[in-house]
Amino acid sequence: MIRITLTFLCLTMTLLTFGQGKNQEKWEKIISEMTKANKGDTISLRSKKSLEWSDFKMSPEVNKDLKAHLELIFGVYSKKVNVWTGVITVESYGGIRRDLSWVNPQYTSQQHLNYFQLKYEIAHFFAKKSEKEINSRKINAGNVNKINGIIETYLNARDKALSEFDTESNFGDNVEVVDKWRQKLNNNEI
Repeated sequence: MIRITLTFLCLTMTLLTFGQGKNQEKWEKIISEMTKANKGDTISLRSKKSLEWSDFKMSPEVNKDLKAHLELIFGVYSKKVNVWTGVITVESYGGIRRDLSWVNPQYTSQQHLNYFQLKYEIAHFFAKKSEKEINSRKINAGNVNKINGIIETYLNARDKALSEFDTESNFGDNVEVVDKWRQKLNNNEI
């Protein structure tokens, strides 16, 4: 009798847990900026390691004081959900929206491409930090608010770091500062 009861309880827990992870509405509520674009309009460090000027697809906004704009994004994807516990495992990537990134032609130097490449890599760095935290906390897939809270924390940290980087490097004009930030990224000191 005890075996039958335990078997019944295990099957019930499995079905309840499995149901929590497979509710498609919940997945749509997890923050992922990459899903807001049309297919082909985003690239991530997962698919493309190095940026090229051709990745800046939007026409330059001539009326703006900016020389270029890189629309950074954060992609968080469900890799798997444990059927027994409901714990989610995610993969995260930093990337760009190609359709919202632009550059004025007179700004297309290798120095500035290196600056944007580093911003691209910093965005990926923060995406991977969010992935590591989400996966280490063993969060139930149904707890979307907790997952989004972690993602939001790293989005804010990314934006703060990139704002500091822009200011210190004078938007890529100061090569020494860009090199300093490259070293900070390589040493995981951002």
